[in-house]
Amino acid sequence: MGWPRLVVSALVVGVIGAPAITDSDSFPVSTYPMYSRPRADVVSIATVVQVDPNGSVERLSLTLIGNSDDPLIVEALVRDSIRDGGRGAPLLCADVARRVADRDERAPTEGVEIEVVSERHDVVALVRGDESLVAREVHARCPLDP
Repeated sequence: MGWPRLVVSALVVGVIGAPAITDSDSFPVSTYPMYSRPRADVVSIATVVQVDPNGSVERLSLTLIGNSDDPLIVEALVRDSIRDGGRGAPLLCADVARRVADRDERAPTEGVEIEVVSERHDVVALVRGDESLVAREVHARCPLDP
């Protein structure tokens, strides 16, 4: 390898490593601070769940909740419905209940409910697959009617 390649390689490595050494962040070289800062141990999640008569909770798909496969869009939809002063969450609940009932035409629906909820989870327990629920607030509840 010739010396021009070594010089260019050293410059590239220096430019890429400079933000970490100087603790600065600017375009076009970044430390990606949104990913490199410590996060909270507890995270809040706005979602919609199905609750069976025995109390077991089924996580619904993004498509059933918000008719999208983008988690950011669906969570924003749920959060906006919760923030809507009490009107949005019941409307979203009824909308999701219709989609779930359409999906499960032959499944028993008596006693099954849909809930729009805010949940707080311990991140480490969640990643490990352990019980992670710290707190849960129900903003709307509606029956699953076909």
